[in-house]
Amino acid sequence: MLGRMLTVYLAYLVAGKLGLLIPYVGSHIALIWLPTGIAIAAILRWGFISVIPIYLASFTVNFLTGAPLLLSVQMSIGNPIGPMVAATLLQHFDFKSALDRMRDILLLLVSVSTGMLITASCGVLALVMGGAIGKGEVLQAWLIWWLGDSVGALLILPLLLNLGRKEATVFWRYRLKILFGFVIFSVFDWYAFDFLKAQTGQLMWLSFLLLPLVIWAAMRYGISGASVVILGVSLSEVWAMANQRGLFFHADMHQSIFSLWIFMATMMIVAMMVVVLQARHKLSETALRDSESKLRGMINGALDAIVTIDEQGCIIEFNPAAEHIFGYKRDSVLGRNLAEVIIPPDMRKMHMEGHERFVKTGNQNMFGRRMELMAMRADGTEFPVELTITSLSDQGLPYVTGFIRDITEKKRAEQDIRNLAFFDALTGLPNRRLLMDRLQQALASSSRTQKYGVVMFIDLDNFKIINDSRGHDYGDLLLIEVARRLRSCVRLEDTVSRLSGDEFVLILEDLSLDVDQSVIEARTVGEKILTAIYQSYRLKDVEYHNSCSIGISLFCGNQISVEELLKRADTAMYQAKASGRNTLQFHDPQMQEALERRMELESQLRVALLNQQFFLLYQPQVDAARKVFCAEVLLRWNHPGRGWLSPTEFIATAEESGLIVAIGHWVLFHACLQLKAWESAEHSKDIQLAVNVSARQFRQPNFVEEIRQMLVQTGANPELLKLELTESIVLDNMAEAILKMQELRGIGVRFAMDDFGTGYSSLAYLKQLPLSQIKIDQSFVRDIATDPNDAAIVQTIIAMSSTLGLNVIAEGVETEAQFDMLQQYGCRQFQGFLFGRPMVLAELESMLDQDGLLFSDEYSENNDLR
Repeated sequence: MLGRMLTVYLAYLVAGKLGLLIPYVGSHIALIWLPTGIAIAAILRWGFISVIPIYLASFTVNFLTGAPLLLSVQMSIGNPIGPMVAATLLQHFDFKSALDRMRDILLLLVSVSTGMLITASCGVLALVMGGAIGKGEVLQAWLIWWLGDSVGALLILPLLLNLGRKEATVFWRYRLKILFGFVIFSVFDWYAFDFLKAQTGQLMWLSFLLLPLVIWAAMRYGISGASVVILGVSLSEVWAMANQRGLFFHADMHQSIFSLWIFMATMMIVAMMVVVLQARHKLSETALRDSESKLRGMINGALDAIVTIDEQGCIIEFNPAAEHIFGYKRDSVLGRNLAEVIIPPDMRKMHMEGHERFVKTGNQNMFGRRMELMAMRADGTEFPVELTITSLSDQGLPYVTGFIRDITEKKRAEQDIRNLAFFDALTGLPNRRLLMDRLQQALASSSRTQKYGVVMFIDLDNFKIINDSRGHDYGDLLLIEVARRLRSCVRLEDTVSRLSGDEFVLILEDLSLDVDQSVIEARTVGEKILTAIYQSYRLKDVEYHNSCSIGISLFCGNQISVEELLKRADTAMYQAKASGRNTLQFHDPQMQEALERRMELESQLRVALLNQQFFLLYQPQVDAARKVFCAEVLLRWNHPGRGWLSPTEFIATAEESGLIVAIGHWVLFHACLQLKAWESAEHSKDIQLAVNVSARQFRQPNFVEEIRQMLVQTGANPELLKLELTESIVLDNMAEAILKMQELRGIGVRFAMDDFGTGYSSLAYLKQLPLSQIKIDQSFVRDIATDPNDAAIVQTIIAMSSTLGLNVIAEGVETEAQFDMLQQYGCRQFQGFLFGRPMVLAELESMLDQDGLLFSDEYSENNDLR
């Protein structure tokens, strides 16, 4: 800090002494007072602490000129105050020392002029008070002081504010040249300008011959260089004028002084304005370069190809993305015609015509919107692109720029999405959505042409077997091969679709105007498909055989809906399956009606389960003494619209739909609840309940666990629960059936073989089953008294069961004759209308209670059954 203060002091002192060498009023007022500029620069750069060395230097200068001490003190007061005011104004209004704005020039002029008013006023006042000047010289002294300080500040302040290490280094490097130039100019000024002035009698206009020099310095070296030139010229002129020479010397000293001041101020203002203009120009150039750099960066960094052509259609811009997309190097395509580079051959003529039309007419119909078309790579391959065209023709440049995006992946993705939306992923065939659309079109076409068409509904027979036995990958291979064979059986214009799973639908259009001929054509195609599907398949290392069932529905016109047409073909397909499979059937309206009834019944069954519409009846089973020891649980449906329905009316539908599992669970659970409820009553605590179990329910993997949980949950005695199975259930999978029956028999549950004699029972298997009872089917009991064959069958069943240690019960006993004959053959348990029809629980319990049907410990048949 001390070094800075010392620098300010010395600079002010030296500049002040030099300035006073050319006084004007007495020995205290100079024509150019450079220290003022030094003072303002010091305050702006290093703060108001610079006021101290400024005042001390000013005092020293004044005192060394021979002024009295008091006068020196008084005269020096204004020298720091004026610069302080000027510096404060500059700082307050955000002055920039670079002087590259017009506002900064105006601010500098105003601030310096304002500050120097204070300096001049303080100085002249001190001179008056000290008696250095008379009252008649006050105004002139004040004006000269003010202008001298102002001009001096303007001459040196821009230099000091912008003088840095870089500028100082330049000035020092060219110091000899600068000195030489100054000497040359001084000599020229002293002699040449004097001669010219003498010859022309002019004063001011000769001074402006120096203007090009100032402008050159400002443009070449900026405000610092211009300040040095103007300062040097000004000092030279002041010195020359003091010696009655030079450009500005005049007999009238006032004219000389004012001419010199006008010259110096004008030169400085011109220099500063040149700097401003140059700064603006540089700023514009910089902005333009930055803009071009950014534009180039954007062009080079763009992911889309940017290609520009001139009015001849030749390429003048080809960015890196274009190189990547089209496979050319930029240098290899610049100057070449666009058409021969990236336009496919079949589109070149249209492109050239369109570009020529644009150049001639300015027609921009194709501009400003996205277009999809084909482009060509360097290797000649064509690919889809998205193109947007713009033009600079509104600026007088007939250039056309295209922004090109490679949409190969986009198109592939769109195709993939379309395939996912309209085609089956596995087989590549149209899916249900596309099928419905094409079927709608087929109906519309048939309505126009009146030709018949056909819908074929194809379902593979026993497809589940290959999935379960070999796995779904084999099933998928089979479906793919089936799809291929179906396509080979029809025309290209026909539709082959995969509806779902192993279901396929074919649409054959434009068959014939005659219905009989159309039926023949449809049957021919159907039989061709049956043959193709029936051929053996090679699936990996496995040879496999399969068949299909086909339902066919004809259409002509659009009298029926798409949904109805598919439903008819579906119905016909089910009819083909019911006919033995590997065959085809045409739509049967009666079959459709039956199918719709079955679907409606299935829906109602689901509601019945939710709304508890099922009810249990009980039919007693008695011994030879007509005592009840068991009751068979029989299901009834209290249908809200049709009343009481027997199982024969809904069990088949329940089996097909899978609802039989839930229904069977409901029956078993309520049977167990009833067994638990009977435990508390003496007359019913030993009564058994027999429950029929369906094939689908028995085959459930968790059937055994379900029974276990049911018994635990209800607390029923498993010894009193008897499950009735048919021969087909047991013999369908003997090993699994035996395992399940043994597990349940192990916890006490009994088993009875229902409808015995109606199937194809094998005694070898029969003896392996943990059965407790054989139930003779009522078809044999019905005619036992009149038909010797039935009587012989019943005798055989009873004898065989006795040999195997199984109890026998005969169902369907309705007459005393049947009862007597069965007893003669050795049957000891019976069920039928002779002993009681199916009844509600209250009736059964009343029967048990009133008749006192209680078991005695010595009753042998009851013990055997346990």
